[in-house]
Amino acid sequence: MNGLLHLALNASFLVQVVMITLIGLSIWSWVIIFIKRKELNEILNSTVKFNQKFWSNIHLQKYYMQMKDKRQKSPIEQIFYVGWNRYERLHGDEKQITPESIPQTSLRAMQVAIASENELLESDLQTLATIASVSPYIGLLGTVWGIMNSFQSLSQTSQTTIATVAPGISEALIATALGLIAAIPAVIAYNKFNRDIARIILRYENFSEELTELLQRTHIPEKKEDNNSSKLI
Repeated sequence: MNGLLHLALNASFLVQVVMITLIGLSIWSWVIIFIKRKELNEILNSTVKFNQKFWSNIHLQKYYMQMKDKRQKSPIEQIFYVGWNRYERLHGDEKQITPESIPQTSLRAMQVAIASENELLESDLQTLATIASVSPYIGLLGTVWGIMNSFQSLSQTSQTTIATVAPGISEALIATALGLIAAIPAVIAYNKFNRDIARIILRYENFSEELTELLQRTHIPEKKEDNNSSKLI
């Protein structure tokens, strides 16, 4: 370890800049990874809890009023709120509400909310993708420069020995390793977060479809006594 630190401290200026840059990118990616992992876990847990509560025969109108007064809503609560809010805005004029109109009103409002939440969930993922794709090339720059220094050392001496070229080659290998160290976790995290976000968005879309179906059944006369419909009254 001391040998690697000695090589890094005695490396050429450009290679040192490359090393510092890669270490900075690696730290940046790990900060994003920890924050995004915590965020997605919290959102997934809140979504599961919401679904359990929503389908436990609660009074949805009262639940909506609770959401209305709640400042900090979870994403799934926000989707429910905008869908129900759109439904309630039309509820004052019964002529405007038909089973066919609900997909054009409540469902569309929820889809817009889902798109907004998806954009928020994907924030910082592009940064991870950039770090993953750029880091190996930055490391390669340090590698090329270190090898060039090795050849320059050879041209300035009459004796060709391992000791002559070893420092430059070692600089090159350190730069390459740092590039991979920065890139590999970023790639793995990027792919995992994309899968997690896809699962969350699928839950949002399923919920919006289920709520739309529930609202549609409410406005079919022969099904007004349905158990699910009674939740809305």
